[in-house]
Amino acid sequence: MLWRGIRRLAVVSVFLFAVSSFAGEDITPGCRLPAHTPTTPPKEQVGMWKTVFPAEGSAAIRQILGMQTVHNVMLPSGKILIVSGSSWRNKDLKPTDYWPLNPSPTSPKGAINRADDPFLDSKLADYYKIVNNAAIYDPVDNTFYRIPHPVPVRDPNAAGHFAPDDLFCTGHQHLRDGNVLFAGGTQYYSPFRTGNNSTWIFDWKKELSIDWRRVDWRQIPAAGSTPWNFAGFMERGRWYASLLPLLDGRLAVFSGFVGFDPPKNPDMYQFEINYLVEFFDSSRFDPNNPKAAWRSVDVKSTPNSPFTIEINPTFTPTPGTTSCFPPAPTAEQCVKDNRYDAFKLYPENYLLPDGRIYLTREGDWVSLRTCDTHFMRRTKNTYFARVTGTRDAPGMTFERGPDRAEEITSYGTSLWDPNSNLISILGGQPTSPGVLYPINADEPSHFAGGRGSRKIETFHPSPTDPTGGKWTLEPNFLGDDPNEDRTMHYSIILPTKQVLIINGGNFDFYGPVFDPILLTPQYKAGVFSGYKRELMAAALEPRYYHNSAMLLPDGNIFVSGGNTARATYITRPIPPADPNRVGQPKPDLDSADIDVYFWNDGPMAKTQKGLLTNPTEDWVAEIYSPPYQFIDGDRRAVIDFIYPYPSVPYKTKATIGNREVYLMHSGDVFRAHLGYLPQKCTTDASLALIKLPSATHGWENGQRFMQLPIRSTGDYTIEFAAPNMREANMPPAYYMLFYVDCMGKPSIAKMVRFDNEATEP
Repeated sequence: MLWRGIRRLAVVSVFLFAVSSFAGEDITPGCRLPAHTPTTPPKEQVGMWKTVFPAEGSAAIRQILGMQTVHNVMLPSGKILIVSGSSWRNKDLKPTDYWPLNPSPTSPKGAINRADDPFLDSKLADYYKIVNNAAIYDPVDNTFYRIPHPVPVRDPNAAGHFAPDDLFCTGHQHLRDGNVLFAGGTQYYSPFRTGNNSTWIFDWKKELSIDWRRVDWRQIPAAGSTPWNFAGFMERGRWYASLLPLLDGRLAVFSGFVGFDPPKNPDMYQFEINYLVEFFDSSRFDPNNPKAAWRSVDVKSTPNSPFTIEINPTFTPTPGTTSCFPPAPTAEQCVKDNRYDAFKLYPENYLLPDGRIYLTREGDWVSLRTCDTHFMRRTKNTYFARVTGTRDAPGMTFERGPDRAEEITSYGTSLWDPNSNLISILGGQPTSPGVLYPINADEPSHFAGGRGSRKIETFHPSPTDPTGGKWTLEPNFLGDDPNEDRTMHYSIILPTKQVLIINGGNFDFYGPVFDPILLTPQYKAGVFSGYKRELMAAALEPRYYHNSAMLLPDGNIFVSGGNTARATYITRPIPPADPNRVGQPKPDLDSADIDVYFWNDGPMAKTQKGLLTNPTEDWVAEIYSPPYQFIDGDRRAVIDFIYPYPSVPYKTKATIGNREVYLMHSGDVFRAHLGYLPQKCTTDASLALIKLPSATHGWENGQRFMQLPIRSTGDYTIEFAAPNMREANMPPAYYMLFYVDCMGKPSIAKMVRFDNEATEP
């Protein structure tokens, strides 16, 4: 049984390796995999990949993690919290309808259906088996342990029911103390995608106190035995929400599909987007009264909010579609609302130095896809928002921003570019119902999803422009070949101020792009003039929808996940807890059917002639080492320790979980003692501050980068001032502090908390 599961993915790896050996060979009509050079350049030029094989005793079978990895968050301990929840699956209690068993299969309804009344207390164990997919990976020790998913709390509005808390498609972001807030996720898959309103805090320090080797992650844990703390209910559900850190330590929660949220709210209609902006204030959080930390603002009627801007006054859904039709009155409300703009799902919003929030309008529209594409709002609109009022009674104002250069796209990745100091969007899909590609004459067409692009769109703010600035477009920034179209990819800021474009495919579910792109800043007379673009070493695993990529404290990139369709969860009994067990239980590799693909964006099919498509879920992680890791051999500069100079009235250093962590307040001066440096390194070194990553759905939404001026006070000592958090527009949080020597090789980062209100790390 285990061998069958390992072989299933091993065959895929062999197939992909074979594909990479043939530069540009067509796999299916109209779709070409990226060209790969048969002779790989040296790692000093293109970097190097390695597959993650967790150490013995981990909850993995060699390289097979046995779970999807949709949401990845770096903790101040240096560990990665991995969560996927129910992971977009069907459930075999109502068997999935496949071709060729059925020549015209119906679309599956997913694992959690409203018609089943799945949140009855009596069904908690069944529900927990579906959603219980979470893990901790330690890149230093190379250990991968499964951990329990949070156990649902009682539903205060439905006697005899628990409140759903599936962390699939949740929103997440760090709080100022390094803990992580998760907001919403999946409520139901059917009758359509809906969001739950549960929130949870993951306690990173408590995680360090648990010996996961002794925990049977398959069992429902006892109350208080896990790092999860219930953080209250939001006003409405959220599926695909984004959380934005503010400079005062609050998190602002935007967007997401709402859920069926009685008793105060009517039944939602399909594709109804949350029009509340909610604020979580960790300074007011009380586990006995979690609601005290939450405030909400209804912006549906706020002047100039997206919900008040009419963009399609004649909107009418196509007859025969399932959207905006009976029952009433939600159908009428659906038609009315879709004549107006709305928040993007997983909106890529940015806090500007002047205190406004810029809604770039990148994010997801493809989840609103129907055959007529009417619900995927076609617009160039962008918006500025400002938080007003007080912490007790917040408000929001909006104003129109400059139009995007083209209609807003989906799943283009974005970043605040550390070199241009501008917000840029790279790649992404134009509005499209998706594309079909034939596998062969004997099988139905593979649904590839929407095709990505090679563009870069850049926002140039201007205080004198009536709309606040302008957008520019370069259509072929990522390359001149259509094989370099990308969607579902990431842009990762490196300590060297280089930018790495990594993962993704030509389409959501088809045509993997294996080659990262390294963007190296170029200068003329000391002024940034653009990027040198270089293709890096090719990965082995395909990384489509739901993949993840993030910068590690050692300067490498952790990559995992990706799926091409919807797997089927296989209902299997969980063995009782064994008090004599040694080490964690291994994953059940037959707990999900992953040899399927989408047929026509809904029905599913199994291939008849081997794995001609990639697996539904990729359970293998990889680590990419950029070229800078191979400068000057194994030698690497080291930050030995950091101390204030002169002294400060707060505790600046602590050892938590065998890792040194530091606290700094704005403007205070510190010195760092360095380890080995190359003889030639006397100038041109730099100090890079990068916020801890929080990655999902093609956007590393925690990224903040700042380069700190340094001066040398001796051969091995540098001095620097902590930035002014408000002037630097950097929210209170944990950051990675890298020293980059004059040859361009980064140290291993120190974990630093920048927080003027904290008295200890």
